[in-house]
Amino acid sequence: MGQWTVMSVNARNTPLNDAGSFGTNWYVTYRLKYTASKFGSFVEPPKMAWDEVIIFVDNLKGTFWDFSGNFYTRKPDSPTMAVWAQRYFRAYLHAHGMPFTGSFGEAKGHSKLFDTKGTLVTAAKLGTHPTTDAQNKAVQRYLKDHGGILEIEVHDVPAILKPTGGTAKNVERVLIFNCGVAGSGIRAKGWQHIKVDSAQLPTAWTYNFQTVGDAPGLKTTGLTKVDDPTPQSNMLPTGGIW
Repeated sequence: MGQWTVMSVNARNTPLNDAGSFGTNWYVTYRLKYTASKFGSFVEPPKMAWDEVIIFVDNLKGTFWDFSGNFYTRKPDSPTMAVWAQRYFRAYLHAHGMPFTGSFGEAKGHSKLFDTKGTLVTAAKLGTHPTTDAQNKAVQRYLKDHGGILEIEVHDVPAILKPTGGTAKNVERVLIFNCGVAGSGIRAKGWQHIKVDSAQLPTAWTYNFQTVGDAPGLKTTGLTKVDDPTPQSNMLPTGGIW
C-alpha cells in the first residue's frame, strides 16, 4: 500500500490594499510525497488542516463574534479551499499547460505534479484525457505506479472591505492561522491584526501581519456577542472578508 509523507508546509504573505479590500495575500504551499507500492490500491492523502482563530469587533454596532476551528472542514468547496479537492485534475491541467477557471473567475492557488526526483511530470507521461474524472485518475495512476510529489498552494485573502459611498465603518479583527495537514506537526503559522475606521484617513488604519510572536487580544468587554457569520462569508469569491 502506498504512503504519503508531508515534506514541507511553507508560507509567504504580501499586503493587500486594492480598490475594495484591505488585508493580506496569504499563500501556503504544501509539498506531499507519495511512495508507491506494488500492493494495494491508491491511497488518498490526509485532509488539510486550515485552523483559524478569529475575533471580529464592530465598534459602531457594539458587537463582536469569534470563531475557532478548521476552515477546510467547514467549507471545503469554497474558492479558497477548493484547490485541495481539485489537486489531481489541476495538476493534470498544469502538466498540459491548460488554464483552469473557477466558478468565480480566475482560479486561486495551484497544484503541480513532480516525479520522485523533483522534476515536473510532463503531459506525455499522463496521456490525454477529455474529462475531469479521467484527468483525476491519470494523476492518481501515475502516483500509484511511480510515486511522486504533489505541490498544492492555497491562496487566501483575509481582508476587510473598505467603506464605500460615505458609509460609516469602524471594525477591527485579529486572525490567527495554523495551517498544515491532519496528523502532521509540520505547520505554517501567522497572525493578522487590522482595523478600518471610516472616520480616519486610510493611512491611519491598522495593519500588521506576522509569522512569529503572539497576536494581540481585542477588548470585548461591554460588547454584545453575535452569531459567527463565517459559514456564509466564506462563500464569497475572495474568501473570508467582511
